Amino acid sequence: MEISIILPTYNEAQNIPLVTERIRKVLDEAKISHEIIVADDNSPDMTWQIAEKLRKKIPHLRVLRRMVNKGLSPAVMDGFRAAAGTYMVVMDADMQHDEKVLPEFVEKFRAGADIVVGTRKASGGSIEGWSRRRRFISWGATLLAKFFLPRSPSDPMSGYFGISRDLYHEIADKINPRGFKILLEILSHSRNKKLEEVGYTFSPRVHGESKLSGSVILQYLIGLYDIRFGKIIPLRFIKYGMVGASGVVVNQAGLYLGKAFLSMANENSLLMGIEVSIISNYFLNNYFTFADRHRKGFRGQFYGLFLFHLVSIAGAVINYAVAILFSEGFGMNIYIANLIGIALATVWNFMLNIQWTWKEK
Repeated sequence: MEISIILPTYNEAQNIPLVTERIRKVLDEAKISHEIIVADDNSPDMTWQIAEKLRKKIPHLRVLRRMVNKGLSPAVMDGFRAAAGTYMVVMDADMQHDEKVLPEFVEKFRAGADIVVGTRKASGGSIEGWSRRRRFISWGATLLAKFFLPRSPSDPMSGYFGISRDLYHEIADKINPRGFKILLEILSHSRNKKLEEVGYTFSPRVHGESKLSGSVILQYLIGLYDIRFGKIIPLRFIKYGMVGASGVVVNQAGLYLGKAFLSMANENSLLMGIEVSIISNYFLNNYFTFADRHRKGFRGQFYGLFLFHLVSIAGAVINYAVAILFSEGFGMNIYIANLIGIALATVWNFMLNIQWTWKEK
């Protein structure tokens, strides 16, 4: 098997019979041994079922009905794992990617390429039917990719690309399948590999609706940050810090509420503000910072909140001890000493929570 074509799909029932037949025709005429893998996220429109029926007409068509870990990038990785081809090419199933250039992909691979990217923005490439808004989004995303990545093709936003099996086995364990642009992840781990481009015309979608949305754009930006700076300052720590900052506001609000509306003494109002902020921080971290491993159910939530309290108390002790040590022991300004204490306590709390309160399963 020379090439495996991977089609990650979701609600592409109308397109799947057309795109698979087009791919089969092009590769058969070029006498290139191939298979087509439809990796479907259990589409409500029964894309997977329609693809299964097509196997009678296209015997080298395989279908993966994916029930868990849904998303474009995980679907692509499942396709890679199932593929038998020496080369593996990812295409959209909406017929926006020109199947006629697939033989050029194979030629590039045969000549020694490790990665081949279909480009809309270099020689032989073009785009049809895009609005000004879509062109602006693409331009901005491409500019960011070129800025954040040490190595970038002319069209880093392309969803039409291929890699060799050898490269896949070399980097598979390093890839974090997230968002819609897995190509960026692959490029970040393939800096010294041979990259080639093939120009193609990006056509308007025939059936169905575009998957581009605000959440997709946000996932793309998050992915870029994580690829470029994630090893220095993990994205999860940034989220944890954001929640901590919101806790300061909640703490002050609790203090004010206790004093102004409940006529509580300062000491009791302070304790109330601290407790409210701890509860607020716990739930925000549970559903935002650690959303991928959040605690569920009453017992899970109660135990998690108990652990978070213990960690927070330990962090408060560290904050206090460091502030006193630097201010009284080394004569440092109390506010600066307190900031150092807060920073160390935050790191301590984060490390303990990630290993204890929200331990990865």
